[in-house]
Amino acid sequence: MQQPPVLDETVLAELREVMGSDFETLVESYGRDGGQRLDALRQAVAQGDADQARQQAHSFKGSSSNLGARRVAAQCLELEQLARTGDLSALAERLAPLEDAFNESCRSLRALTAVAG
Repeated sequence: MQQPPVLDETVLAELREVMGSDFETLVESYGRDGGQRLDALRQAVAQGDADQARQQAHSFKGSSSNLGARRVAAQCLELEQLARTGDLSALAERLAPLEDAFNESCRSLRALTAVAG
């Protein structure tokens, strides 16, 4: 299965236009909040709490979609579905790829703010 692009350029262009100089703050907030979501996902999996894992994946998917982080959003959707079925072992195996996609998205977003600044 082919992965979606890291970022959705159309969404980002619209956000940059609407947010102006606040776009950088939005990117910083996404990085901070996303790190917290990843930690909460890891904790939910470690505790065997599928419902909490589903909630965290769902919230992370929403914030990622809103910012145009398509690859992260797609992986969060997959994790959300796994949590619904209670397959925490499969979910645990997908946490590292999610973290990789999140880190790549953050690097790309920060590069955009550097170019815009």
